[in-house]
Amino acid sequence: MVASQATMMETPESVVREMTEHMEALADAGDWPEVETMVVRLRGALLNVPESERHALLQLVKRSTDRIQVLAESARKEVTSRLSSIRRGREATEAYEHA
Repeated sequence: MVASQATMMETPESVVREMTEHMEALADAGDWPEVETMVVRLRGALLNVPESERHALLQLVKRSTDRIQVLAESARKEVTSRLSSIRRGREATEAYEHA
């Protein structure tokens, strides 16, 4: 019964807020494919928000996506670093094998 009451009380604004929080949590966890899925769903959810309420939510979404972008850039740098390390290891292995 409690869950159905909560569902009835959901507003388009609260759905967008929840989705934004969930998207940030996914980014924190490094679940980038799911973040992309949430971005698409978030766009659709924003269209359900009355236009008079949309401006404030768009600011919230922008702050959230800015934080996610920082996380994504950090993850990209980490992956690049790991790939460079693997490449150097392969080059060292090949040099050792041909020596």
